[in-house]
Amino acid sequence: MHPMTTSDLFLLLQQLGLPADLKPELSQLFDAIDAGHTALQLDRASEESWSRALNQKDLSQLLAVNHQFLQIRRHSAQEKRVALELRRRALTRINPAPIDPLHFMPHADSSQQAAIVGAAARTLAVVSGGPGTGKTTTAAAIVAAKLKILGKTPRISLVAPTGKAAVRLTESFQAACSNMDQPDARLNDVVATTIHRQLNTLSESQVVLIDEASMVSLDLFDRLLKALSPDAHIILMGDPNQLASVEAGNILKTISDSESLSSHCFTLTNRHRIQGQETLATLQDLCLVGDSVGFLECIRESGVFWEPNQSTDRLKTYLLHGLKPYLDRVKTAEQLEAPAFQCLTAIHEGIGGRRFVNHLIQAECQQLGLRGVGERLLVTENQPALGVFNGDIGVVVDSNDTQNPRVRFDTLSTPLMRNQLGWVEPAWAISIHRSQGSEYQSVLVCLPEPSSNGSRFRPSRELLYTALTRAKQSVGLFASERMLQSALQQTTQRVTCLGYFLNE
Repeated sequence: MHPMTTSDLFLLLQQLGLPADLKPELSQLFDAIDAGHTALQLDRASEESWSRALNQKDLSQLLAVNHQFLQIRRHSAQEKRVALELRRRALTRINPAPIDPLHFMPHADSSQQAAIVGAAARTLAVVSGGPGTGKTTTAAAIVAAKLKILGKTPRISLVAPTGKAAVRLTESFQAACSNMDQPDARLNDVVATTIHRQLNTLSESQVVLIDEASMVSLDLFDRLLKALSPDAHIILMGDPNQLASVEAGNILKTISDSESLSSHCFTLTNRHRIQGQETLATLQDLCLVGDSVGFLECIRESGVFWEPNQSTDRLKTYLLHGLKPYLDRVKTAEQLEAPAFQCLTAIHEGIGGRRFVNHLIQAECQQLGLRGVGERLLVTENQPALGVFNGDIGVVVDSNDTQNPRVRFDTLSTPLMRNQLGWVEPAWAISIHRSQGSEYQSVLVCLPEPSSNGSRFRPSRELLYTALTRAKQSVGLFASERMLQSALQQTTQRVTCLGYFLNE
């Protein structure tokens, strides 16, 4: 959580007057931050001890106690700013003339109609729902309604946390706009980008739609709110049941659960995209409620691929079957479109981990004589000067015989040279966290057994649900029964103070 070592931090804080008996709880706070929390709950006695210690000015500039929770000062300040700004925006009502939601979305169900009418009348709105509930279509209708209400041509910004999510948002948004009875030409050229790419220009936007909001960290959301104009209309969109951001915070879930913002939150309840994918939808629903008995029964009865015994042969066969159409296109030098199949893994190590799967597929590609063509590369650091960001995936279009192969990205009009890229890794298998914001026709979910007894990996319901909801048609599972039961029974609750600040 900090470029200094933990021991360096302890030494610094002790020099500033931190009592030695508070060191264990400070260590717990640092561990909690590494796990994505922004606060550590204290008992009454500890709260009093910390309050006395923080009477010293130097310590109070680094740490804070709020609502019986210990926080680093930066997280405390960020959550207070975010809460204050959201509450301020929630007070603004525009009182428009009544609108007909069916004018903007002719086949909207009752929950979608309520979201369109409610969000159009508010400068802050949250639209949440699971897969197939029509979030983007509803959001497009909301934006179209706001154009009519505002009566001008405002600047519209569509943003998402990752490049892949931005591409998907653009495609879905434009498709939704084209299906309106009377499409608004002002929406024709709206293109989504990553949040990072628009931070410096968001102050010019009057309507801002933020997709995949569950992925947005506290730090990024704080920066985003500060970048917006005071009267901008904000629409947050996502699934609060998915994994929270990799970094600290749980923005979408906390806002969705906040009593003070309940009138600004709209949940889409009907699934429209399940024809032919009933088994997948059932598995997603059973996962969401943590029904391990029903989940395992559905797998067994439906014929879904499931390898519970760590068989590497069955794993390899399933992987190569899923990737065969893509590898066949590579062999025949056809246009290298992204594969419809993706392996998602929970951890790096172990049989079924990212290292194992990526090595297996790379070896197969060598045997096929592809010489690096078609290799998929995951960018693991931001390179804004090049237009690529952490989580973007590119495909190699030249063979290894080329001195400097080109790498093509969906988000860029021209390829980059391989040596321009910083840290990259193979993307035949990617982490479930990194898959957020993406969709694939078919997915293999791997929950490997940790390779050591000391591993801190614990699968969670949110992890499995996120993986299952990346699939559009079918899913396979490489996981023991024990790992699946553990995931379905374990929920992740991030500890923050944002909810307290929102409801003050």
